[in-house]
Amino acid sequence: MTKRATDVIGKAVVSAATGKKLGTVGDLLLDESARQVVGLVVRHGAFRAEDILPTDAVQTLGADAVVSRSDDLTRAKDWRDRERTSEQAAELDSTYGR
Repeated sequence: MTKRATDVIGKAVVSAATGKKLGTVGDLLLDESARQVVGLVVRHGAFRAEDILPTDAVQTLGADAVVSRSDDLTRAKDWRDRERTSEQAAELDSTYGR
């Protein structure tokens, strides 16, 4: 089934493991080269901190909520650092023919 981003953004994110509300979907992360969604930006707390829920951790996109397999979210900073590291590795591989 196909869903629009607007169908997902704004939905609650709930852990299947504990039933705890983890936050609200604020945005989607797209991998431009693979042309696919790789994560959901989850906003939470009084200051609307952002963490990432990787798509492989999504159990269900329900009518009222996104259900996560666990409580584990990736800090947005850690996600960005990981992305930079992956891009740098790919650039080195293409430069040095690995």
